[in-house]
Amino acid sequence: MEHIRVTSKGSIGKSVFFIIILGTVFITAVKLINLDMQTFFERLENVPAVVRQMMAVDLSIVPAALLNIVTSLALAFLTLVVAIIIAMFLSFLAASNIAPNRYVANFIKGFFAIVRSVPSLVWGLMVIASLGFGNISGFVAILISAVGFLVKTFTGSIEETGGEVIEAMKATGSSWIKIVYHGLIPLCITAFVAWITVCFESNVSESIGLGIIGVGGIGLLLTQAINTYNYAQTTTIVIMICLLMVVLELVMTRIKTNIKYGKSTV
Repeated sequence: MEHIRVTSKGSIGKSVFFIIILGTVFITAVKLINLDMQTFFERLENVPAVVRQMMAVDLSIVPAALLNIVTSLALAFLTLVVAIIIAMFLSFLAASNIAPNRYVANFIKGFFAIVRSVPSLVWGLMVIASLGFGNISGFVAILISAVGFLVKTFTGSIEETGGEVIEAMKATGSSWIKIVYHGLIPLCITAFVAWITVCFESNVSESIGLGIIGVGGIGLLLTQAINTYNYAQTTTIVIMICLLMVVLELVMTRIKTNIKYGKSTV
């Protein structure tokens, strides 16, 4: 009876080699970060006491938390609108299949690759050093990250879907602006909206996280509760943030579903 090979020749050896490499990298990473497991297990006894304190809620903080949630959402939305306008313009200059100048395109891609490599918290610290504490600094910090994200995703969408349309419209003598406005934007708008919803969720998360460095909104209120060891208020705010993100995820998913399949989808 003929035996049929179900795995490619040498695949077992490659798998073993890959596992050894992963194990080596894991052990090296553990040594580099110097995990002190003894201290970890010793401090586990503090967890039950902290959890008991976190089991309380403080409803008196709810009105202030709701107001700060609105502030965070407003900050995220305003940042998103400005980021869309900037990213839409830059993306069509950066997309290799439509860029008027490849040197400008490469510069835009390289510049925003650097921008994306720096966390928004670091941008926030640098902006605060220049503009001081407040929502203005948060707006600028989130805007930098949002533009970097949207330029990358918009550019990718244009490059993936615009080839045939560009060639057809060039053949008819259409100008660059007409190709962008009449050809590419209608073709890419669905992908753009999907990325915009992702960016909005990210903006909300970042507006909360930037509360650590003094940006207004629910993040600042949470930071104040943590710094004063007010466990009841901390728990209440965390619950409200979780509910906010769940609702936001449901709304964004519904929007993306309606765009992809039509409004008749339930």
